[in-house]
Amino acid sequence: MKTRRFFYFGKFAFFGAVALIAFTFVVMWLWNWLVPELFNGPVVTYWQTLGLLLLSKILFSGVGKGPHSDHSCISHDYPNKFRDKWKKKFEEKINGKCEGDNDENEVIVSE
Repeated sequence: MKTRRFFYFGKFAFFGAVALIAFTFVVMWLWNWLVPELFNGPVVTYWQTLGLLLLSKILFSGVGKGPHSDHSCISHDYPNKFRDKWKKKFEEKINGKCEGDNDENEVIVSE
């Protein structure tokens, strides 16, 4: 049973490492193809490319749990608060209970 679990997770680890290596090579190839010619930038090595990818990951997404981590300062009911407020205003307006609606301003047309 443990052998199956090892191969199951080992398979994901292996393909994840292969994907990271391949992605790094693709980024390095694109950088070395475009940046030196367009911007007179440097040619980078594999390890420099991997470092740039790691640096960009840290700068743009942080080193925390990820985009779905629990932020204690943000209420999960925050969007619903405004939705309920606007829904209530809409229902009041539909039912004629809005502040701007006066019976005095109505025009009565007689036949």
